[in-house]
Formats: sequence, structure tokens, C-alpha cells
Amino acid sequence: MTAPLDLDLLESQVRAALDADDIAALRDLVARIYPPDLADIIERLDDEDQQRVFSLLERQQAADVLDEASIDTARELIGQMPVEQAADILEELDSDDAVAILTEDVPERQHELLAAMAPEEAADVRELLRYPPQSAGRLLNDQFVALRESDTVADAMARLRSIVHDAAVIVYLYVLDVRDRLIGTVSLRRLLVEKLDRPIIELMRPSPIAVHPETDQEEVARMVARYDLAALPVVDDEGRMLGVVTVDDVIDVLVEEGVEDVLKFGAVTQGEADETYFTTPITASVRRRIVWLLFLFVAGSITANVLRLFEAELEQVVALSFFIPLLIGTGGNTGAQTVSTLIRAMALNEVRLRDVWRVLARELLVGVILGFLLALIAFGRAFLEVPMASLAITVALSVMAICIWANIIGAMVPMAARRFGIDPALISAPLITTLVDASGLAIYLLIAKALLGL
Repeated sequence: MTAPLDLDLLESQVRAALDADDIAALRDLVARIYPPDLADIIERLDDEDQQRVFSLLERQQAADVLDEASIDTARELIGQMPVEQAADILEELDSDDAVAILTEDVPERQHELLAAMAPEEAADVRELLRYPPQSAGRLLNDQFVALRESDTVADAMARLRSIVHDAAVIVYLYVLDVRDRLIGTVSLRRLLVEKLDRPIIELMRPSPIAVHPETDQEEVARMVARYDLAALPVVDDEGRMLGVVTVDDVIDVLVEEGVEDVLKFGAVTQGEADETYFTTPITASVRRRIVWLLFLFVAGSITANVLRLFEAELEQVVALSFFIPLLIGTGGNTGAQTVSTLIRAMALNEVRLRDVWRVLARELLVGVILGFLLALIAFGRAFLEVPMASLAITVALSVMAICIWANIIGAMVPMAARRFGIDPALISAPLITTLVDASGLAIYLLIAKALLGL
């Protein structure tokens, strides 16, 4: 296969071969493209050309491309295949990847395809389907290197050579007792430098970190990242080894969860995990955005009500209105920064509910410092625009008060959401901005009313 190249160049070469109907050149070209790149290229082709390209792939490459394709593309490709051919391709995938396709891409054909798969592969897939969606069990790979506590390094090396082609990842070897309970791990690096007659039990690290199959996939990803693991063992309630979750699946989880959080934070309803920008129907895109936009539209009317409430004051000092965009923009940006920082810290378990007072104290101090610095700048700008000291002081004090208030709101709302079992990412930046806009405007006009004697 080729090294990763410019996708635009690769796509143009594929399209040129398709237009010329040069099957030999097309077959040679796609055979040298990495599956993730080829999946992206196929996404951009029309349905007929997608089938033409996909039909030229060897079974293993077809399986890898199918695994990388979006839901709509995978559904289209599988839908055009005879069920036996689709089942043969699924058999080339690891069980957890086959499960993902059967449950997310073509759930309506799950039973049909399972029935057409080889009994052994179908049984492995059915075993994983018993576990909850987005759990460690759904990511389980049962191809790992198992050793016994009575083994020596020589036994381990022999075992390693016998299954090296089947194991999902060979960074760790797992030591099991007579009841298949996980009791320790041995790194491959350690194994390679020890004498052949050294007992494995002397080399193993006891009480290894492990999870149950019901553990949420986000928690699995967090543990792999925290402890720098290449694979995380999965055990049942009695400690028996079931398999491992490998780092490549964890990366997929992190991407999926990251996309979900970004969309939530932007007030957009999450779609399918591997859905792409161009494969998302226009109607779906509108549907996912409209609910939050309507809510924010209604919430934004509070700002208009605040302006109406202080209409007389604004008529007396028209210059007050000059600085409204500056103040509400500063408040919204400050609140968005705070909520972004805090949600990240909560996602990484750096901040917990018991830290609420520490968080509020910290953000209060940060707000005071930021507000003071911005207030100095705001005073100078306001005085240059309208040479009226009382107005400049009003703007400066308002900037400081709004920064402090925005920091407090940005800290309190995600913590409150977590307390009541709501995903803090749902408390999106647009919502925080809307709340701070209205309240910040009220703070500004109240300070103006007090200082300017309106």
C-alpha cells in the first residue's frame, strides 16, 4: 500500500480510472491505498461508482474499508451484496468490529447476516451482543496470550509462537490460574530479556487493572489513557479472563465521545457515531439544530425585555447603548471559556462534585483578575469614544462585574448539571452565552442607573 497521500490527489486518480473504465489500473490503484483513505474516497463517489470500486477489493481489504466507512455508505455497500458475500466479509473482521456494523450500520439485517456467517464467528459475535451498547463487552477481543502460573519463560515463548498470528495485541501476556481467573500480567519486553527457565510467576505483575464487560466505554478509554495501557483486560464477576479492549478501539471511542461532546457543546443533537458531514441528510441537519435554536431564540428574548425595562435610562444617556455589544460580548466569551475549561476538567475526572466550593473560589478569583485587567482597557476605550469620566467608570465597573458573574455562572451550571445527573456538555456554550448576555446587560444598566443618577 502507498504511504498516506493527499486525498484529493488519490480521489482524482480513482475518478480518472473510473471515467476511463480502466479496471486493471483501478484495481492496482485501490489495492495500494490504505483502507481509511479508501473509505473516505468511496464516501465521495456516487452509488454506482462505490460499488464498482468496492467490488475490486480483496476480502480482507473490503472488510477493513467497510469498518472505516460511514453508516450510510456501509449500509449501501452491504445492501447491494448477496448475503453470503456480506457474511464472508464480516468474518474477516474482529468480532467487536463486526458487532459495530451489525448493530449500527445494518441492524435490520443482523439476524440474516449472522445466520449466513460461519458458526464459530457467528457465536463470537452473538456473545458480544449480550453486553450493553457502548460497554467494554462490545469492544471485547478474545484473542490474547494466556499463560499459567506454573509456566516458565520457555513455555511462554512457545505459547507466543503458536498464536502470534491470532492475538489482538502482544504487548502483555496474561497469567491465569487453574480457574482462568486473571492473577497477573507480564510485558513482552520483560519476557524477552529473562532466562528461559525463569518462572513466570516471578516476573508477573500481580493484581492487574481490569474492568467488567458492563463498564461504560468512556470509562474504559479514561483508564487506558490514565495508566498508559496498550490493552485493558476484561474479566467477569469472578475474575475470569474474557478478553481485552485494545488501544485502537479506545482511540475510536475517544473520537466518538469527543465528536459527541463537541456537538452537544455547540447545541447540535448528536447523530450517528461515524456519520460524515456530506452523508448527513439536510433534513437531519436541520432537525438536530432547530430545537436548541428555538430554545435559545426564546431565551434570547430576555435580553430584549431587559432593554425595554431600562428604556428610559437609555433615552437619557444614549451613549450607554454604544457599549452594549462590547459588554455582552465580553460576558458571553468569558462564560464560554469557563464552561469549556470546567467541562474538560470534569470529563477527565480532574474535578468532582465535592470540589464545588474550590471551583467557585478559584473561578471567582480568576474572574476578579480578568475583570480588573479588562476594566482598565475598557475605561480607556470608553473615555476615548465618549469623554465622560462617569460613563467610562460605569463601563469599566460593568466589565469587571460581568466577568466575575460570567465566571460564576460558567462554573455553577455544569456542576449543577452533574449533580442532577445531566451531561454537562449539554449545558452548551450558546446557552451559557445567552444567560450571561441577559444578566450582564441588567448588571450594566443597574450600575449605570446608580452611578449616573438616572
